[in-house]
Amino acid sequence: LSVMDRLLILNLDTLPKMGTILTMRIKQQLINEVGFKESEIKDFEIRQDGEQIKWKSDAEAVDIEIGDEAKKLLIDALDKSENLNENYISLYDRLKGDGCTQ
Repeated sequence: LSVMDRLLILNLDTLPKMGTILTMRIKQQLINEVGFKESEIKDFEIRQDGEQIKWKSDAEAVDIEIGDEAKKLLIDALDKSENLNENYISLYDRLKGDGCTQ
């Protein structure tokens, strides 16, 4: 996942806020894996500038395995959201594909 993909997932407003213990654990694990480690924030030079988040243009994508249930959670959240922009399209298309590693 690219820095942009990861930020899109972390800012998705329709991920479940309540649910079964299994759903909440899957969401928590997804957020933890997609979230940025302190070393990544430093290496990618991620910073907030006003309302924008900026990072190095050459920041490499990171292989993050998204399990089947987490993929379902994300796809469902994307389907329900009415606050998406065009940046979400490629993420959605890749999630709907066959591969689990994004």
